Amino acid sequence: MKAAWAYSAILIPFLGYAISFNDLSERAYALSGEMIQSNGRINAIGFEKASSMASEPLSIETSTRKVKGNGSVNSGNSGMEYGVMVNYALKNPSLRFAQSHEFDLQKKGTQFDIAAQKGQIQIGLKRDWLLYGLEQERSSILIQKRDFSHKAYRSGEKKFKAGRLSQMELLRLEGEYQSTLQEVAASSMEAEHAQYRLREAAMMKDEVKIDDMPFVFIHSAMLDDRLNDVPMLKSLDTRIEVLDASIATVKYSTVESVSVGLGMTQEPTQNSLDFRLTFPLALGSKNDNKIAALMSERSSLIHLREITKQKLQFSVGAMLEHLGEREERIKVLGANEKQYQTLFTMAQKGYEGGKMGQFEYLAAKNAYYEARLRTLELKQSYIQEMSEIEEKIGRIW
Repeated sequence: MKAAWAYSAILIPFLGYAISFNDLSERAYALSGEMIQSNGRINAIGFEKASSMASEPLSIETSTRKVKGNGSVNSGNSGMEYGVMVNYALKNPSLRFAQSHEFDLQKKGTQFDIAAQKGQIQIGLKRDWLLYGLEQERSSILIQKRDFSHKAYRSGEKKFKAGRLSQMELLRLEGEYQSTLQEVAASSMEAEHAQYRLREAAMMKDEVKIDDMPFVFIHSAMLDDRLNDVPMLKSLDTRIEVLDASIATVKYSTVESVSVGLGMTQEPTQNSLDFRLTFPLALGSKNDNKIAALMSERSSLIHLREITKQKLQFSVGAMLEHLGEREERIKVLGANEKQYQTLFTMAQKGYEGGKMGQFEYLAAKNAYYEARLRTLELKQSYIQEMSEIEEKIGRIW
């Protein structure tokens, strides 16, 4: 009942208020199919360990046979012999410890897998949220541009009817207005796509709003720290440790257990208390070959880890340089926006004062809007490349 209530609570829609990024992430974690399977795997490892560490059950061995004493068939030494023995297998303590350690490392590796899955979920949420905000800002600019174009078109219609504007000029105004309608529709659709992805991840019916995830620039000063904490590299480290534990397990499994038996035998003329101790003979090269195979795999993983780290340093470092260049361009475009805004203000005053023609005025207006849109386009490229970096390191910056 508690589990059913908890799942139902996940499906309860928010009422449109903003939530924190961590709260949204936790909701997405609970609904991730990969994480559900990984959490189940951790539980399964716990049960597998308990099963492997459990003591072997006692076994009872019984025997009976007909014995014939010296002399006649009716000799007192003839009759039936009965025997019973209880056996118990004592597991090699070193093997038991090695197996327990191996299960613990498997669990640790799965936990790193879960951390990597959480990182990928957060990367997607962050990217979609930033793109959603960017598309909203783009839509706002395009709506202003659309309204302005519509106003100019309506004004042009009046001038055309009054014979003060040619049909070609009117068609130009109409074409520009229709173009802005398409731009607004396309931007609105992109915003909806990003919002739908956020809703799907968290299974929220209303609009997802995050109150603590603004757009910020990232810098390469923290690269070394980020690379030391990459889930992929930690997972490889754990896989190497698991192989070390597997080697130890195979090494000690040469003698898995010693069997101890205690029982009694009843004969026609006497009773005896019996004790048995059984040691396995460790002969052959079967385990040696297993160890050699594991050592070969271990060497390849060590090599893979070094190559992976070097590739991350190379690719992420280069991408961070690109982001630095994009950041400078965004700042330059931001300064250009102010210049275009000033020109647009001057053009508007000139047009209202009758000192500037309508199309010159519209050109100044379009230049201002295009400057703002170019900044957003560069921000979009920045967000996408930042997301690629985050995917490589397995977590948000």
